[in-house]
Amino acid sequence: MKYKFGTNSELNLSECTFSLQRIAKEVLAMGIIDFAIIEGSRSDEKQHEYFTTGKSKLDAGHPKAKHNRKPSEAFDAVPVINGKISWRKEHCCVLAGVILAVSRKHGVNIRWGGNWDQDGEPITDQDFQDLVHYEETEGKG
Repeated sequence: MKYKFGTNSELNLSECTFSLQRIAKEVLAMGIIDFAIIEGSRSDEKQHEYFTTGKSKLDAGHPKAKHNRKPSEAFDAVPVINGKISWRKEHCCVLAGVILAVSRKHGVNIRWGGNWDQDGEPITDQDFQDLVHYEETEGKG
């Protein structure tokens, strides 16, 4: 199956580091699962909004807020199933597996919002889930 990013996904992805762009494009080209890049770079105002509404643990200006960097060191990728965005945990986990495998292949360390501590136990050992979030990080990959 051949998938293609839409205009918004392309624009959001273009705001990210070259490494993240390369990984996302390779994952999509594999044809395993379709997905959209719903956010790359994020304004301080949007970051603050997400913080105050509980969608992020980091406020604007926090040094670890990777969406606020230029280029962005994070993107949010949501599965597209049968032409529609899906927030289902199962779909997000399949996408995460492919993204993490491709990033490992390229030696890029990615932390997924479904396994913040990168301990190999996704979802069940953390209280904050952001299953569509991926960020470049140092250390474990």
